[in-house]
Amino acid sequence: MLGTGAVMANEVFVANITPLKPAEADFAVSFALPLGTPGVRIPSRKSYEQHAVSTFDNPLSSRFDENDAVVFFDQVKVPWDRVFVLRDVDLAAAQFKDTWAAPMQNHHSQIRLSVKLQFLLGLARRIAEINGVLDFPQVRDQLGRMSASVTMVESFVHAMEVAGEQVGPYFAPNRSIMHAATCITQELYPQFVGLVRELAGGGLIMLPSSSADFGNPATRELIGLTQRSGVTDAYGRVKTMKLAWDAVGSEFGSRHVQYEMFYAGATVFQRAAAYRNFDWANATGLVDGVLSTYDLPLSQRPAA
Repeated sequence: MLGTGAVMANEVFVANITPLKPAEADFAVSFALPLGTPGVRIPSRKSYEQHAVSTFDNPLSSRFDENDAVVFFDQVKVPWDRVFVLRDVDLAAAQFKDTWAAPMQNHHSQIRLSVKLQFLLGLARRIAEINGVLDFPQVRDQLGRMSASVTMVESFVHAMEVAGEQVGPYFAPNRSIMHAATCITQELYPQFVGLVRELAGGGLIMLPSSSADFGNPATRELIGLTQRSGVTDAYGRVKTMKLAWDAVGSEFGSRHVQYEMFYAGATVFQRAAAYRNFDWANATGLVDGVLSTYDLPLSQRPAA
């Protein structure tokens, strides 16, 4: 649907990961092509980096924006030696269903998400310290739940690797655990953002207009009187809250929420994949094993 980082890529792989019906054979196509091919156009969204006020005001979006774009094909010639699948619904699906493409690409995604959640958790604790609420039982409870979730995602990554298997010369992460991790983490990231917002409260929006305010003595004095904390000075509080806003409230932060919710496709498709790849024989076998250990006498059972 969109290409994150397409503006910086050399080539693009075009395919349809959604299972297709026989009547949709026209969409069963797969190929790779250099992005410099005539007719390939890349309309991009607004650059958050370009519109950042300064590194102090936008510490993340000024340095870590990964631009998203649409790759548009306007009468593009695709050479036959670049085509992998054409009008073959089963083969188009097999690229992802019967290969290790999905586990390989989503393994690194879970590593990335693990680091992002660690960062949001660290930010949540710093905000709690600055706001003087770290010792509140309900705040510690919230931070404890967040820390458990971070550890869970890290465990997913380790489990995918420990339960993986050798595929020819390559080692592939476990497919079933990967789908389970993707299902859960698509919902987890927006929850974390919401919890950081809750801990920060109005502190995220009662900030100076820009870092230039510190250059005016009168304004700097007002900042000192209004941005107060028991663990840092006004400068430290503003600096931390500016970082928090860029992470969860700015266009950059909102984009990351949307991205983590949908980068792997709609949640319903990930749940379907988790259903397909789960070891149902083992789960139902446990039930059947218990059922096989007891019965009523034949004389008491209803007629078949």
